[in-house]
Amino acid sequence: MDHHSSPQISSFVLRFVQDEPINLTDQPLVRGSIRHIQTDQERAFTQWADAVDFMRQFIPAEIFAESLKNDGER
Repeated sequence: MDHHSSPQISSFVLRFVQDEPINLTDQPLVRGSIRHIQTDQERAFTQWADAVDFMRQFIPAEIFAESLKNDGER
């Protein structure tokens, strides 16, 4: 009998908010929040690296490393 393990699933909802700049010559300010669906944990971020750090808590390191490697090959 062949037993298959259930896949590990991590789902996230990302919300981006773009605020108007104070000065017309400035770039718009971007901020957001990310929520892990399975645990309902949420974190606000102003830099993408903070959102990635949050996801790393839930995604196995070897999957993250493989994903980054594949992105570099494009």
